[in-house]
Amino acid sequence: MKSAFPEHYNNIDNVYESIWNLLEIGKKDRNSEFHQAYLATHSDNHPSIRTVVLRKIDSTDKIISFHTDFRSTKIREISENNKISILFYDHNKKIQIKCSGIGIINNQNDNADQAWQRTQSFSKKCYIVNEAPGSISDKPTSGYKKEHEIELPDEEILNSGYENFTLVNMEISEMEWLYLHRHGHRRAKFIINNKDLVKKVWLTP
Repeated sequence: MKSAFPEHYNNIDNVYESIWNLLEIGKKDRNSEFHQAYLATHSDNHPSIRTVVLRKIDSTDKIISFHTDFRSTKIREISENNKISILFYDHNKKIQIKCSGIGIINNQNDNADQAWQRTQSFSKKCYIVNEAPGSISDKPTSGYKKEHEIELPDEEILNSGYENFTLVNMEISEMEWLYLHRHGHRRAKFIINNKDLVKKVWLTP
């Protein structure tokens, strides 16, 4: 008889393996619930949170990455306090993954250059806007010049956005897993130090 519970329900090693498998799927598949996540940073007056797209994972070095504009508020916040968290949730699988660690900003360096080369043209377009993200406008705006709103600019114009393009790597120090199930939820925590998993514990949900 097929079990009513998935393999990870009572197997903490399977949970840890599943985390990395789901993140890998999230990076590759834009239709995956794990393709987008919520980034939390420290602002001046209160916690700050926004959606980011998962761009890279490295299960060996325990790093996950996203792209942003160097002029964005999140870059200033990470510069002032590099402790960040990223939250993923899949509504169908009922799985929540929270990763916490240190944010490393890469702008106009080798890491940023390699990420820029892998970035598709329609995504590069995001970085050619004249005003910084979050700038006040007296009218609704995309931030693009009128001639760039519909048509994709040529390569030279797209490459002008490189100076704004930023890769943020999060060096993970903690991962938390929460699985919702009608017979009882499951929650686990994993501590990482110097790229090694050093502790794994079940938590009361």
